[in-house]
Amino acid sequence: MSEYVGVHLLDNPYGIDRIFDYFVPPHLREAIAVGDFVTVPFGTSNRRSIGLVVAQKNAPDDSSLSCKPIFCVCDRTLSLSPEMQGLCFFIKEQTLCTIGDAVRAMMPASALLRVQNIYRLQDGVDPHTNQHFDAATLLICDFIRKKGSVHFDLLQSKFGPAAAPALEELAKAGILQKDIALKTVGEKTENLYSLSQSVTETRRILDKKGEVSLRSAAHEKILCVLCEKWDNGEKEFDEQALATLCGVSQASIRSLCEKGLLQKRRLTIDRSLIAEYETDEKEIRLNEEQSAAYDVLCELADSPDAKAALLHGVTGSGKTSVMLRTIDHVLQRGKGVIVLLPEIALTPQSLAIFCSRYGNRVAIVHSGLSAGERFDTYRRIKRGDADVVIGTRSAVFAPLENLGLIIMDEEQEHTYKSDMNPKYHARDIARYRCAHHHALMLLASATPSFESYTKAKKGAYTLIELKSRYGGAILPTATVVDMRRETAKGSLSPLSTLLCQRLVENHAAGNQSILFLNRRGYNNFLSCRSCGKAIECPKCSVSMAYHVFGNAYDGGELRCHWCGFRAPLPKVCPQCGSEHLSRMGFGTQKVEEELSALLPTARILRMDADTTGSRFSYDSILGKFRRHEADILLGTQMVTKGHDFPDVTLVGVLLADSSLYLDDYRATERTFSMLTQVIGRAGRGAKAGEAIIQTANPDSECIRLACKQDFASFYETEIRLRRSLQFPPFCDVALLTITGSDETELAKAATILHDEFCALHQKEFSDLPIDAFGPFEAPVYRVENRYRMRMVVKCVLNRRSRALFSRILEGFSHSGIRGLSLSVDFNPSSL
Repeated sequence: MSEYVGVHLLDNPYGIDRIFDYFVPPHLREAIAVGDFVTVPFGTSNRRSIGLVVAQKNAPDDSSLSCKPIFCVCDRTLSLSPEMQGLCFFIKEQTLCTIGDAVRAMMPASALLRVQNIYRLQDGVDPHTNQHFDAATLLICDFIRKKGSVHFDLLQSKFGPAAAPALEELAKAGILQKDIALKTVGEKTENLYSLSQSVTETRRILDKKGEVSLRSAAHEKILCVLCEKWDNGEKEFDEQALATLCGVSQASIRSLCEKGLLQKRRLTIDRSLIAEYETDEKEIRLNEEQSAAYDVLCELADSPDAKAALLHGVTGSGKTSVMLRTIDHVLQRGKGVIVLLPEIALTPQSLAIFCSRYGNRVAIVHSGLSAGERFDTYRRIKRGDADVVIGTRSAVFAPLENLGLIIMDEEQEHTYKSDMNPKYHARDIARYRCAHHHALMLLASATPSFESYTKAKKGAYTLIELKSRYGGAILPTATVVDMRRETAKGSLSPLSTLLCQRLVENHAAGNQSILFLNRRGYNNFLSCRSCGKAIECPKCSVSMAYHVFGNAYDGGELRCHWCGFRAPLPKVCPQCGSEHLSRMGFGTQKVEEELSALLPTARILRMDADTTGSRFSYDSILGKFRRHEADILLGTQMVTKGHDFPDVTLVGVLLADSSLYLDDYRATERTFSMLTQVIGRAGRGAKAGEAIIQTANPDSECIRLACKQDFASFYETEIRLRRSLQFPPFCDVALLTITGSDETELAKAATILHDEFCALHQKEFSDLPIDAFGPFEAPVYRVENRYRMRMVVKCVLNRRSRALFSRILEGFSHSGIRGLSLSVDFNPSSL
């Protein structure tokens, strides 16, 4: 038993994110271990804080200092395993975040909410013998005695503002003992009531022949109803249902319970349970190409060493079937599985594939869960009640004890990279966990990231390829439409003549169509024809888009897609006062209107951020389209991945080149991936598919190769450019961003940052090959009235280079600069 422990506080900033020594009181020494969460005093004010125990010690590191004692040990069910403790330090080192940031990334947000006071009466103390306490204070004491121990929030809600001074007075007088505890999301329970004795004896009481007399008509009604229901086989009712059934108050039910005529059973409700799916245990038949891939994956999964593989297959090649068979193999060996999906691919169809096959063994983790659902899911996985975890980025932290496989589907998606602290990539966490468990990391995609594909080509990952569509289906034919010619003919419609013709023909044939446009709203911006200025958001340095309500073209509003600011449509230009305002560009709302005019009888569904605001709207839209309750699905990136609609034979892409011209080295890679994925939505069944690609740049090699689904040729072309310009995967990129509300102070701080960086690099870190650019304004300079300046650094990430960036962060946190923040993002998802 150690007298001291080293603790990492969860709320400390990066500059003081280190281990602090604390004294362990004798009564806690047997109850504390590394990985536990504790509440401790910190700072001169002894602020109560939550910390993670990372070491046990026989003496503090600095014997000249007196160590403060730990208040209490938190719920042991939340303690971190050795693997998760190591993962915390791995994340801290890899992303330069704090231990608190790492802990909160891997645990449900509601698990570690805050510290609260718990009050209970001291043993053998009677407050009524003290004449100094008034009646209200004694009432609080009686309430605490009845409950045993009560947290402060409950006392304050029941007794009001007078509770706090009364509790402090009682604690000082030694009447109450004040403990510290960690407030977490509690279990969801309901009370079930039933008869506490036989029906025969209960009826004797109702006939006034029993030992207990009833003086209330409500009590008689409750017992009568329960006797009748008992005869029908219904023995238990929850409190609300029983009160409604009998037409009485819930207090009457509780009163009968106190009399001993009813018994109460508390039922814990698991909020993590998934909806029931029809069981699908049919055998998955693999073709020759899939079988070869499956055999290789089984061999890798059975290896005693950690392995990594890249499953690269064209759209519709049956990658999911191979993954399911591999999951079966790993589960048969008694190991757990994590399957990661991009947010836009986490559809009911995707979930049904896994839930129908593995039933209650599945746990689902995603951002749409409530705090209680997420907490219950975490505990269910930790108890071992689920060994197949399906989810988005954060599911990679699922506390499976015996992990055998982590799958990342559509591994190239930028949503696997967090843009908030800690700024981790799910692939790095998966690699760490697979190394710890000697498990298999399987990346899968039709358009893998250049980083993963390069590693596969070099042999770091095992490359497994599926080159043909399953079941003899052929890739859709793709036609590129030059929209410049459409404009030259005088057409201003977002739909080309060819696409309109194909939409009409496809609808007449009873088939479905998908249209993709990565812009929501009606018009992209509002421009003044006199001064040429676009109407910008007052909080952000971006133009606002025009959105309409229903069919009211002139009754819409301007919206900022960055901060959500809304404003009515102005009548004059705010810059020059001119009335000549033009609505420019088009979004999904405008296209929906055009489609309705083109095909009045067609049923159209629009799926974008404006139509999927409610929790189940996303599932509802896709369900309607799958049931053939709609003919055309129009949307943004939500319609491009994770869908398999056998009756979709036509796909249209509007503004295919809009993402080609972004100032990001990944622009062509992402455009190719997006086009390949959306084209692959067509012709996945027995019917042939066709894709119409509209662009103002028909000569683009990226678009041409995407239409042919030729990833290998695209990779060879693009990788040569990356090599010559020294971009990833041939280097790493660090993005340093300073943010502040004062533009002048921000500019000064950016200059100081640049000078300090250069000084460190030239002196202490002169051995590092580094190219630094900036500081300069971020592409979107102002967001919600906070300005942003950046530096971009090309380097090779290792322990030495991370030490340089750590020094920069520590120096900034100790500089005393107020109102400004500095963040470091390694290999960000966008520049």
